[in-house]
Amino acid sequence: MVDWTYNPEDYGKQNLIPEGIYRVRIDEARERVSKSGKDMYELVIKVSGQQSKVWYYLVFDGSTPERQQQTNNKLGAIFDSFDIPRGDLNLEHWKGKVGAARIRHRPDQNEELRADVHFFVKRQKQDELPVWQEHPNVGEMASIDDVPF
Repeated sequence: MVDWTYNPEDYGKQNLIPEGIYRVRIDEARERVSKSGKDMYELVIKVSGQQSKVWYYLVFDGSTPERQQQTNNKLGAIFDSFDIPRGDLNLEHWKGKVGAARIRHRPDQNEELRADVHFFVKRQKQDELPVWQEHPNVGEMASIDDVPF
């Protein structure tokens, strides 16, 4: 039998990463296919000093010149922020790279607030940020906040 005391006050509480600008690290990077059938990269982003992670999806959309430009702007922001050579699409080279991002809160499809990447911070604007810090509980079992919905 499980020995647990349920606290109804905890139901519905979220431990969101506070909004702000942080150093971030690409922990995982995978090629995927979007719901619309386009190629995309799924990045699992670890936030300095935080236990939770955020997911970032980069969809390669060349359907119009404007969409192609938007995709290239997003790629350029990643290359710049994480000091990845321009045009390097090898995800193995991306893993472990440290950059910076503005984290914000947005509702998901269930109207639950989730932390996500608002934008990546340019390399030249990262000097004033604190150095990368692991969360003190690194290595502990993942929380429900670590699962994308």
